[in-house]
Amino acid sequence: MTLLDGTRADTVLAGRYRLVKLIGTGGMGSVYEARDEHTYRAVAVKLFATPESMTTADRVRQEREIRLLSMMSHPGLIPLYDAGTHDFEDGPHRFIVMELIADTTLLRRLAEGALHNYEVADLGAQLADALAYVHSRGIVHRDVKPANILMSDEGSSGFARTVKLTDFGVAHFVDGSRLTNDGTIIGTAAYLSPEQVAGEPIGFATDVYSLGLVLLEALTGKQEYSGTLIEAALARLRNDPEIPEDIAPEWRDLLAKMTARDPDRRPTAVAIANALRGGSTQITGPVPLGPQRVKHKRDHRLHRAAHRHAKRGTFVVVRRWRRRNVFVGSFAVFGVLVACAASYVAGALH
Repeated sequence: MTLLDGTRADTVLAGRYRLVKLIGTGGMGSVYEARDEHTYRAVAVKLFATPESMTTADRVRQEREIRLLSMMSHPGLIPLYDAGTHDFEDGPHRFIVMELIADTTLLRRLAEGALHNYEVADLGAQLADALAYVHSRGIVHRDVKPANILMSDEGSSGFARTVKLTDFGVAHFVDGSRLTNDGTIIGTAAYLSPEQVAGEPIGFATDVYSLGLVLLEALTGKQEYSGTLIEAALARLRNDPEIPEDIAPEWRDLLAKMTARDPDRRPTAVAIANALRGGSTQITGPVPLGPQRVKHKRDHRLHRAAHRHAKRGTFVVVRRWRRRNVFVGSFAVFGVLVACAASYVAGALH
């Protein structure tokens, strides 16, 4: 039975989660829409392949994904509800139960064309927030790309849309052991960082580089590095991303720093989130104690230009736009309350 087989629908996992329909497949498993028979809510169930059909590294990544998701909770990440094992005819399958997100991916949205720069600022701020949270736990996502970004038309916290980062199947702890031989590339070719391509040690700056390529693609509607794995890999080792002149200066400056080939020159996820919000221009990331403190401060002087976006241009307009949305929403709620009160008074008088 293959991962593409949808005949498992209507199976009840662990006596609780009834599979309804197959909604997606990947290299390590399939994702089903399911119903929690205890709470009657719709959930998403990721059903992993059988251990016999997976390599040792695949099995380790599977357990690591479960572990990573269970230890994280953030509005920009999909929450993990449960995990377990179910015996099928072809053997036991591990599964995880998550929130069901019926929204489209950024990949599908970009098929319709580029986004407005306000939308990209919203998108980037939320993704940078999520990455800052992930990085604070010592984790590198390693596969930030449009297909792993879910977009909802329902806004929250002043944002017009809600964005969530998914798929931690290839994420790893910064100081964790390698699961592949030296030189093996893990990630998606079009969004790999130069250090991933070169097989060098990776850190949080790897996700910043990939996010920079995602934001550039969202602004232009064009994937910067396309072609085969070899073509895309060699292209970024030779050339920096081409940032069009018609993009606002603050965007060009920020994207150039995010996609710098030297990881030490890239801003932190915290700095990016602050800049895209049009918020604080101060470095708010954790400052280490001891001998590394002086080096940290010296290195972060390279990133301060990214924070200047908060004082001018597109990102300031975005902040004003969000404030306007909050004001308009509050005014509408007030109007509804006044109308309800008027109706109540009119009814009482009659």
